[in-house]
Amino acid sequence: MLPVRGRRGYEVYAKGMEASAADKAKLLAFVRPGVIADLGCGTGTVLELLRRKYRKSQFVGIDLSPEMIDRCRKRFPGVEIRQHDIRLPLFDEGSIDTIVLCSIMHEVFSYNGLDYSAVRQTLRRCSEALRPGGRLILRDGLKPAREDVVYLSFRNEKAYDTFVKFSLEFVNPIHWQLRDSRIMLPRKDAMEFLTKYIYEVNWKYEVQEQFGVFTLAGWVEEFRKAGLKVVHKESYLIPWLRVTHWEKDVRIEVKTAKGYRPTDYPHSTMILVGEK
Repeated sequence: MLPVRGRRGYEVYAKGMEASAADKAKLLAFVRPGVIADLGCGTGTVLELLRRKYRKSQFVGIDLSPEMIDRCRKRFPGVEIRQHDIRLPLFDEGSIDTIVLCSIMHEVFSYNGLDYSAVRQTLRRCSEALRPGGRLILRDGLKPAREDVVYLSFRNEKAYDTFVKFSLEFVNPIHWQLRDSRIMLPRKDAMEFLTKYIYEVNWKYEVQEQFGVFTLAGWVEEFRKAGLKVVHKESYLIPWLRVTHWEKDVRIEVKTAKGYRPTDYPHSTMILVGEK
């Protein structure tokens, strides 16, 4: 079921999408011009970036939310904007040069009951729609590759209280224990908390979304199964998250024979490019 955020929620959501435009612009380097489809176009942040760089291309924006469709139709007069479920057939086979999936696949997963088959179905539909040499560009969250336990310490009461609230309300139950005044939990669950705790207005929707669907290696394998050759892969932590929030609120450590030591914050974002 899609989130119905209310007017303020949509405004905050839209503002957040626009604020991340600089990082999303990294996608532009991998686009094949021609017919370009932005699936899960939301407020049109990526669509705007694409139009500015590839002015001679033809664009299609797809989203399931009536609110987002209305915004994009007003923002992009003359551009084909369609309301559609991206799990279902969208285009003629072999008709698209580039498909962009930006911050949408974790929603496909989450709002279909944490169903991996919904993700695979979407990838398969995208692959079928691409021309030979066409590209599928995916930008989203990812599950950490390391399946270890980490320890969180909180630098302020608000961050701690938010963690407790998150552990009770997150769509996938969070199991944690208190150890030496630290919160012990799986690294993947720490990642989910860290990528969500800054959201307040849209909190009840964000806790229904699991960002880490697959690891980067897992996504590579899913692309392969969908008939796509991976031509680029990377994962990273957006500096704004680390500097503005995480370092101010949460310390993350691992336990060794010599005691606790700092460990890297998890990566927040990945970019994966597959070619037909």
